[in-house]
Amino acid sequence: MEHAQFLAAARQLAAAADILAKSGPLAQRSDALQMHAQFGGYDRRLAHGASAEITTADDALFTQTAHAALTLVGRNEFAAAHALLQQAQRLLPA
Repeated sequence: MEHAQFLAAARQLAAAADILAKSGPLAQRSDALQMHAQFGGYDRRLAHGASAEITTADDALFTQTAHAALTLVGRNEFAAAHALLQQAQRLLPA
């Protein structure tokens, strides 16, 4: 996946996790904070010269998942957004 495409998706995922951490159910907030740190961490690492090529299990699904997670959390569909954030995590290399 191209650097810019991955970075855009990671930023969407970080934003969705941030909203979930601040506005979502208490039971999901801790998990959402960890996800925010993970997805936001890619932005910092890539800005400091990490590899420009990012490999996911499915690049198209990863970018679609990021967009959907941000859309759903904006609609207060917190459970669905949380599930999509988890899916995005599973698409990343270990």
